[in-house]
Amino acid sequence: MDLQFHGSFFCCHKRRITMYPSKAIPYVFFGLQGFSMLGSRMTSIAIGLKLFHETGQSTPLLLLALFNELPLLFLGGWIGIAADRWKRKTAIIAGDTGQAVCTLLLVICLINIPSTLWPVYGIAAVQGLFVALQSSATSAIIPLMVRDEELDRMNALKELLFPLAGVIAPSLTGVLYEPYGISIILTVDLLTFLVGTGVVTLLPMPEMKHEERQLEKPRMWNDSVQGFRFLWTNKPLLHLLLYFGWWNFVLNGPLELAIPFFLQRTGSGNLTFLLGAMNAGALAGAAAAVWWGHFPHKIRFIFAGSILTALMFVMLGTSRHVIMLGAAVFLLMLPLAMTGALFYSILQRKTPLSLQGRVFAAYGQLCAVTAPLSFLITGPLADQWLETLFPEAKLPPWLRCFIGSGDATWIGVIFVVSGILLLLGAMWTLSSRQVRRLDSDIDL
Repeated sequence: MDLQFHGSFFCCHKRRITMYPSKAIPYVFFGLQGFSMLGSRMTSIAIGLKLFHETGQSTPLLLLALFNELPLLFLGGWIGIAADRWKRKTAIIAGDTGQAVCTLLLVICLINIPSTLWPVYGIAAVQGLFVALQSSATSAIIPLMVRDEELDRMNALKELLFPLAGVIAPSLTGVLYEPYGISIILTVDLLTFLVGTGVVTLLPMPEMKHEERQLEKPRMWNDSVQGFRFLWTNKPLLHLLLYFGWWNFVLNGPLELAIPFFLQRTGSGNLTFLLGAMNAGALAGAAAAVWWGHFPHKIRFIFAGSILTALMFVMLGTSRHVIMLGAAVFLLMLPLAMTGALFYSILQRKTPLSLQGRVFAAYGQLCAVTAPLSFLITGPLADQWLETLFPEAKLPPWLRCFIGSGDATWIGVIFVVSGILLLLGAMWTLSSRQVRRLDSDIDL
């Protein structure tokens, strides 16, 4: 039962009794986070351009991304402890500030490229530590800001920020980078950070009550694995989390092949249209989830979206006409933000507040394994392995008719196989009755 009193909301729940702030606070918070993210994305693009121009190689860019993921992989449990033990607002501000300082150091290093890039990779690793802290704390503060029925909308709003910044940032970076260089991009990034983080420090953000925090003397190793222990004892959540780890593995590498696939299959003249359809699908899906708000049957929507994405992967891999490719990639991207938001909502509803930082960090660790592994496998698979194992000339005519021919053939095969793997993973996870009941079971 919800009681309204002087503009604040009290939610009586088996797991918590929480006073929610003004309804405007979450929207202001995420608006500021999106504003700061825009500057960060601009700097990320500019750093990539600078590094590529100076070295003439793509490998440093991949290594930069890899080192950015390593802290979460190896220190995720301790990052989760910080997100749970500190005030969530403090953890978010510390994460944002650490990222800004590391960005400044990265740009200083790149203005005068050192003889070795190890200092750059070291800074990227430290930056990844702060990124993981900010992300875990942000996911864990959402249940404190809104009632359960608003979780879906807030998580969808959070998911909307990244593709929105991804659409705007490249254009702004292109306008500013060529005439003014990386320094002006850094200035914009620091200004967005100062505005975004400065205002967040003044926002009356909610925190866990004193008695909800675990106040016993912490034993660091045992404390760091509490997120994994919680998931292990709650098998339906564990199965759903493992599915999303599989989902992350299947999607990441193949989606990075979109640009070469479009170029090889349709030529450069249609690339802008197809990438626009791809970004529009991600934005439209996130915006629709924000507008819809509350999803009473989250599991159904998650797996319906997964099945749609799987089928569109198959359609993308076998299509040759530009319009069909555009429709396939639009519909492929459409459910991604929604399914991700609903997954976060389920984790937030099912996890005690005092453990949420560690549970989200545990999921982050899983993604820190699956995403790089997907990249490492997909690239050689598309470039060498498939062509070596199955020469196109030896394929039967009916199969060539199905997957096409030419330079994009094997990327198309990867898309088709990815769709099948995603569909199989969804069917296997959905076969669990306990997973299907996650919507209705308040307590696991």
